[in-house]
Amino acid sequence: MNLTGQAFMLIQFFFAVVIGLYFLNLLKGQQASRISIDRESKREMEKLKEMRQISLTEPLSEKTRPSSFEEIIGQEEGLKALRAALCGPNPQHVIVYGPPGVGKTAAARLVLEEAKKSPSSPFLPSAKFVELDATIARFDERGIADPLIGSVHDPIYQGAGPLGMAGIPQPKPGAVTKAHGGVLFIDEIGELHSIQMNKLLKVLEDRKVFLESAYYSPEDTNIPAHIKDIFENGLPADFRLIGATTRMPEDIPPAIRSRCLEVFFRPLLPHEIAVIARNAAKKVGFGISDSAVSTIERYATNGREAVNMVQVAVGIAMGEGRSEI
Repeated sequence: MNLTGQAFMLIQFFFAVVIGLYFLNLLKGQQASRISIDRESKREMEKLKEMRQISLTEPLSEKTRPSSFEEIIGQEEGLKALRAALCGPNPQHVIVYGPPGVGKTAAARLVLEEAKKSPSSPFLPSAKFVELDATIARFDERGIADPLIGSVHDPIYQGAGPLGMAGIPQPKPGAVTKAHGGVLFIDEIGELHSIQMNKLLKVLEDRKVFLESAYYSPEDTNIPAHIKDIFENGLPADFRLIGATTRMPEDIPPAIRSRCLEVFFRPLLPHEIAVIARNAAKKVGFGISDSAVSTIERYATNGREAVNMVQVAVGIAMGEGRSEI
């Protein structure tokens, strides 16, 4: 073998060693990284377990949440209309008007539970009640994030994961899809941004959500079948909307009003606030004097305020060793 051949073999051997060492170090680095990740994950899991073992007592507002229609005081007519709208074979979209703290959210939850028990209702026993607060349902006009309608996590965004590394867009379902087959309750629906309102109207018409992404191509064979199906056929979003608002009807866009039945919850009367106060005290095992009830009647304007006053009074009574407020 001549010198040229020997030199060539030597160079080949050298590069083979270098490449082998490179991949060996890479493998060691991956193993070390994996060990480090596992160690960090174990620490975080321990923290999570410790946090989950800590729980505070249930707030009085949770304990006194109505568990039956009889516990929703003063809204007999509103409840009758709400049940008629949702408990039949053809449930409707609804907007519930009324002041804060009169039982709009509790009524919506209870109506769905009643509808699920009706043999003529299309709501299955597994139907979900998905709640969204319009005052905090912020979204990005570019479609990066939208908790109401849904969005697409494109590969360019941080945390796109294995699919993102492969250049595959990832649809993220919003509340309208999570509520599929059930009820979507939007608190303060009048506070929704006009863009979100228009998108919601489109979903109510189509009963599905169509998402878009510049990274999606029907010809891309790397895209998984379920993602292709979502982009081609949309995400299911067949639900019934219950929107609650403290605004007046004229403040709600006509387009959404025209698609919904309108139900009105009225302000509570003083004697109805007294009933709520007595019920709240009873649920926490305290008696309540007539003078305390009269004070709550005088200053509370709704059920939530009455419950909050009872909670403060209970705290004072406990501090003084009394069982009555």
